[in-house]
Amino acid sequence: MNKRHETRAYEVRAAENPLVIEGTAIVFDQPADMHGFSERIARSALEHVDLNDITLLVNHDGTGIPLARSPKTLTLNVTDSGLEMRAELPDTEQGRSVYEAVRRGDLSQMSFAFDIANQEWDENRRERTITEIGRVYEISIVNRAAYPQTNVQARNDLVGKEGNSMNFNPIESAVMNQAAANINTHDTPEYRSAFFKNLLGKPLTEGEQRSFTAAQAEKRADAFNTLSNSAAVVPDKTLNEVIRPARGVNGLFGEVRLFNVPANLSVPVGTPTDAASWHIEGSNVDRKNITTTSVTFSAYELIKVLSMSAAVRRMDIGAFEGYLTEELRNSIADAIGAAIVGGTGSGQPTGILSGVTWNDGNTISTNTLTADNLLALIAKLPGSYAGGAKFAMSTATLFGSIYPLKDGDGAYLFTDAENGGVRRLFGFPVVLDDNIPAGTVLFGNFRYYGVNVPEGVAMEVSRESGFTSGLIDFRALCIADGKPIAPGAFVKLEVNAA
Repeated sequence: MNKRHETRAYEVRAAENPLVIEGTAIVFDQPADMHGFSERIARSALEHVDLNDITLLVNHDGTGIPLARSPKTLTLNVTDSGLEMRAELPDTEQGRSVYEAVRRGDLSQMSFAFDIANQEWDENRRERTITEIGRVYEISIVNRAAYPQTNVQARNDLVGKEGNSMNFNPIESAVMNQAAANINTHDTPEYRSAFFKNLLGKPLTEGEQRSFTAAQAEKRADAFNTLSNSAAVVPDKTLNEVIRPARGVNGLFGEVRLFNVPANLSVPVGTPTDAASWHIEGSNVDRKNITTTSVTFSAYELIKVLSMSAAVRRMDIGAFEGYLTEELRNSIADAIGAAIVGGTGSGQPTGILSGVTWNDGNTISTNTLTADNLLALIAKLPGSYAGGAKFAMSTATLFGSIYPLKDGDGAYLFTDAENGGVRRLFGFPVVLDDNIPAGTVLFGNFRYYGVNVPEGVAMEVSRESGFTSGLIDFRALCIADGKPIAPGAFVKLEVNAA
């Protein structure tokens, strides 16, 4: 399923009964001009859609109380022509205002938010047919569509005018084309600005509100144990600015393989195989079975609470994003980096030290570290993992135990690389990671350790403590896991404590 939130604008009208509105939310087999291609929704598109628990909103604003919810106060019926809706509005100021605005024609169109499960493309005709809708999130009454050509009148004005034509146009899909068929709602500039404005309590523009509501409709934040219904997932661009620099400054975090797959899903991962064979024309080719292993990541939650002065509301959006990015980068890098090495696997990732079964076949234990020990360690690693293998140790081990090694003439065996080059031992790069205990040297291909961050980072804000403390609390949540993919890719040397 393409987890892309989309909207379309159709018809809404006031019924003769007070506070009841009716409309056409989805129309089958009618062309919509998407500016670059035409789109139709097939009659079968709603066959597998659950029409319960769908809300009626105004302008996609999901932060307030919905006007109606199916099936109790919002009735949705699939007919031969499309999806018809009938809503009983609440007898509140908002309900009466919306009804009157629809009756007068001030609010004249509808939009619905949905995911596309399946679609067909006709390249020659530049036409897309949506054959299956995966989910309908909400229906909205909107005051302005991107192409406001729909004909909307009060119901009693429509008597005898059934022949009036209707145009079906999108509300916010004007720039969509086939290449952008999988638009990421969390990667738009509008969502990015809306996300930080929402945290700061600043008003959103109409475009930002639509983008923020569209992203919220995907309910990615539901994967986190949030304390409010206002949590939002950090924009993708900001997340990249958090994760990528963090991987570059925290030892092994920058060496391991990073995944973005659903939790509790078995993921096949290829392991080293034989090289390709030279072939003589006409001779048989031996079939080789591809060797794979699988890894299943759990869902462990990281939490970080940042408290800032209430004056943060006057902070520039760019400056606030920079501060937040730096704080998240440091906290996530520290937590995941420590877990890669020493995670217990209980409520946290499984580290290399606990996730590999250490024995005489992959471990060297010595009272005194020598160069011969390091050569023996290299020899213990299976040759299939040697390509890309690296040493990993703490700063104290490198400078306190490795660099002091001398040959018979008293000359140092290893010298630090010149001009900021990569440190190497016997030709293999050295990764410094102070999460590794002093006296322990790891050697292996660290690409066979995986870290999974399936849902990004969610943020929520609380201003409850601000009344007495003058502080605003920002709570960050990140779901992650990590574990060795191929335990055979690692060997270890330990220097026994004196």
